[in-house]
Amino acid sequence: YRPIHLHTLLLGAVSPMNEADFFYSPGELHSGEAAHLFAAAGIAEENKSADALHSEFQRRGLFVAHVLECPLDSAADAATAESAIDTRLPNLFTRIRRSLKPKRLAFISGSLSPLIPKFAAAQLGCELLLDDGHAFALEDSDATTLALSISHLHESLAVPAAR
Repeated sequence: YRPIHLHTLLLGAVSPMNEADFFYSPGELHSGEAAHLFAAAGIAEENKSADALHSEFQRRGLFVAHVLECPLDSAADAATAESAIDTRLPNLFTRIRRSLKPKRLAFISGSLSPLIPKFAAAQLGCELLLDDGHAFALEDSDATTLALSISHLHESLAVPAAR
């Protein structure tokens, strides 16, 4: 489902464990991160197949990826995740520069906020979309914070890329 012209790469930290939370799941029901991304993109899910939803997302030039494409074991602690993410960054930077080449990069996991300076220094050739200097926290458990993050991401996606 990678768009030909990738306008915005939506980057999460770790791929979700739950199939329904995984954005590119072939299932008809989406929850968690996947549902939040459809909402942020302004795509209504009702009465649409997964293929139709993904095609609509693709036509908007949006693509979802994760620093760690495989879910972590539920027993993994935050330090293990941080270490794995940090180890993966050089390869991710190369993939963004050489293959994906987005016009914009939006961080969709709050845990990526401390890494934003590394992304800024990596000369990725794209604009970084931030929520007041931080990642859009689409995994936040606080309903108010989550709703604000979805709203802010929706507003940011509505603005055309600078380049």
